[in-house]
Amino acid sequence: MSRLQDDGLIVEGTVMARNRRLPDTGFLPIGNVTALKLKTESEKKTRTSKQKGSYGQALDTITIKKPTTVSFTLDTFDKTNLAMVLMGADSVVDASAVKTTDQPVTVAKKGIWISLGHANLDPTKVIVKNAAGTKVDEADYELNANIGLVLVKESCTTVQDGEEVKITHTTKAGGGFHIDADKVSDWDLEILVDTTNRVNGKEGKLHIPSAVIASDSELDWFADDFNSASFSGNTVLVAGYPSSYSYSEFN
Repeated sequence: MSRLQDDGLIVEGTVMARNRRLPDTGFLPIGNVTALKLKTESEKKTRTSKQKGSYGQALDTITIKKPTTVSFTLDTFDKTNLAMVLMGADSVVDASAVKTTDQPVTVAKKGIWISLGHANLDPTKVIVKNAAGTKVDEADYELNANIGLVLVKESCTTVQDGEEVKITHTTKAGGGFHIDADKVSDWDLEILVDTTNRVNGKEGKLHIPSAVIASDSELDWFADDFNSASFSGNTVLVAGYPSSYSYSEFN
């Protein structure tokens, strides 16, 4: 049987995935995947002769297939992808503003930053009162509203070292997301890839019913270039499928 067409393979595609451990979840695009690799590995077992006249010759040899390894790299960092990179559980930050009234804070020493335990504060809604209940002048303290730190200046005369002050503050409205890292050991994803071979224009589908993967890259928070994240693991044979992954191309 002759080959109908001799084409190369350069693929563009949209990668969709769903978390198999969350029931009733659908597929979502995971962004700009810059590499997706599947590698089939095997191990050869050979019974070698030690007999006269055939020493060193193979008497039997078999090849034992190993699980297919899967790896991919992406450079899209939304909430879900970032949680996967950090191997963490993500949650939603309340979109409504949250007010804390008269939070007691001990100023162990003036001139050092003290955490309020809250972040994303509205700097226009912060009030500091000293032990006598008198409002501290805004010029006498500094505020890092983004991460929730306050510093009483050494020049402040209305607050003394070791004094307990009371701080009223309100978070900004709008919400966001939060990730508790290092809480997940691996991810079990079903992956679908909508492909086009740029060489011949033919469309196709790559399907991995189960890819158990984990993050294997470091995240450089101060990189000068765009960050990327990589994941690796194995394809797993799922009941009802003849193989651990498949590819279809359409005329």
